[in-house]
Amino acid sequence: TFRTADLVGLDILKHVFDQFDQVLSDDPWHAYFKTPQWLEHLFKQHALGEKTKAGIYKKKDGEIWVYQSESQNYNKANYEIEASVKSILKTDTSGWVTALRSNQHPQSQFLYSVIKDTCLYGAYHLQTIAHSTRDIDWALHWGFGWEVGIFELWQANGVQASLALFLQDDADVSIPNWINGVTDFYTDKGAYSPAEDDYTPYSKHVVYDRQLHRPTLMGESKHGQGVTIFENDSVKFFHENDGIAIFSLKTKLHTLNLEVIDSLKQAIEISEQDFRAMILWQDSTPFCAGANLYEIVAGAKLGMIDHQNLFTSFKKKAWQLLKPNLPNIDNLKPINEVIELLQRVLMSLKYSKIPTIAAVEGLALGGGCELLMHCNRRVTHTESYIGLVEMGVGLLPAGGGCKEMARRAAKHKDLFTTLAQYFEQIGLAKVSESAKLAIEMGYLDDNDVIISQRLELLHVAKQQAKLMINEHYRPEDVDQAFRVGGASAKANILAQLTNMRIGEFISQHDELIAQKIADVLCGGEVDANTEVNSQYLLDLEKTHFIELLKQDKTQERIEHMLIKHKPLRN
Repeated sequence: TFRTADLVGLDILKHVFDQFDQVLSDDPWHAYFKTPQWLEHLFKQHALGEKTKAGIYKKKDGEIWVYQSESQNYNKANYEIEASVKSILKTDTSGWVTALRSNQHPQSQFLYSVIKDTCLYGAYHLQTIAHSTRDIDWALHWGFGWEVGIFELWQANGVQASLALFLQDDADVSIPNWINGVTDFYTDKGAYSPAEDDYTPYSKHVVYDRQLHRPTLMGESKHGQGVTIFENDSVKFFHENDGIAIFSLKTKLHTLNLEVIDSLKQAIEISEQDFRAMILWQDSTPFCAGANLYEIVAGAKLGMIDHQNLFTSFKKKAWQLLKPNLPNIDNLKPINEVIELLQRVLMSLKYSKIPTIAAVEGLALGGGCELLMHCNRRVTHTESYIGLVEMGVGLLPAGGGCKEMARRAAKHKDLFTTLAQYFEQIGLAKVSESAKLAIEMGYLDDNDVIISQRLELLHVAKQQAKLMINEHYRPEDVDQAFRVGGASAKANILAQLTNMRIGEFISQHDELIAQKIADVLCGGEVDANTEVNSQYLLDLEKTHFIELLKQDKTQERIEHMLIKHKPLRN
């Protein structure tokens, strides 16, 4: 919230306070609308936030410093959450109110006070500013990015039980009469409306028929669960009695792990036999943030890049004993086998007997980008961010990403220029800033569909599937050859690379990775315009991926990304 104030500008925040103070004189919380002294001081110092390089926060020597109201100076920011508070926040939200209230640490008391005051303020004004609790909570979800709205959180902790605690701590607070008789803000009937003293369902307007699996709030009945074909810890595969199968990921950030790849293989086989089309769709963002880096680095550290031996099982057990809080790796296979499996599965997705459609929203990075590129068509939300970013962790795309970019470049008249563009994108781990830009970058095709209403993504994907079915869709020939740039195109790219290395714009390891990316994109040491098939480039991808994974500096990059969540340049 304070960071947001800096971004907006503290002069704007002060103006908002002044407006509230003037026009909300009858509000029970009016006393809190006066501009605090510390904000007045920053305003007088012209420390207005981001636009003046100082506000509540400022950068100093590359680090974040925070304003201290007592000393009127800046101290280095401390992001450490107290251990007991952190443990509470890791638990289910249904116990937060009681746990935070009973914990006497200042951080815990601060969080409890924020929850208490926000809930009471929302309840007091609900009847005058919104039709139901749903309107308030969705505003917090959509406008502020909250994962749980205030009335959702309140209900999870018990409406009347929480209210009793709030009133014990703030006996003079103003509360509306309607709240005394309410036990739930959300039920199967809908969301509570004080004006109607009843629960209001979602609108029945025809536009909402296009919003399949519309998200609901905690306590409301779910919209359309479908018929489950199979489900495990990583995926859900289901249908809705329309002949179209839907494959959804359940992993964190919808990353690709071994179980996902195995499940996708099974889903394609079932779809070809029992369904007319298959859609890859997630019920929340992102579409797919790429491969599971933990499994990759674990395989590398355990010596399971090329093979496994008698000692592998002992190494796995030792790894689990030393790192008990990390995910289980009992079923981990050698990395080269996983790469081969991923390539085969994505090729079967691309050349399936039935149409395969990716319904994309949010991030589609690395393996996620490869996943959508191997579908026959893509329906993409405007705010989709797509790219092959493996360079950031010291690797190259090995699920067919380089192969697909080479194949797409072959369709352009100026092959060398297009290959240079695609090499730069992959080498710099560029991500499209929108779905429209993803077309220009070659990740999407001109006939792919871009929509602005994310809740209609699955509906439009189904319409595209039906269109392809009605057009009697047939896949391309899997062995169809295409031309590559060869040694000449690679030489042009590497010449620029050498200049960047001499100028110290890139590290030696960056150069090594880029050389291998260029080798795959251009088709290796063949003549320009030589025709190759997909498998030839897939083999190159796998070979170079394994070579890079064996490098210590690549493993350092992967570990750094897992720990620091940002790339390491070594």
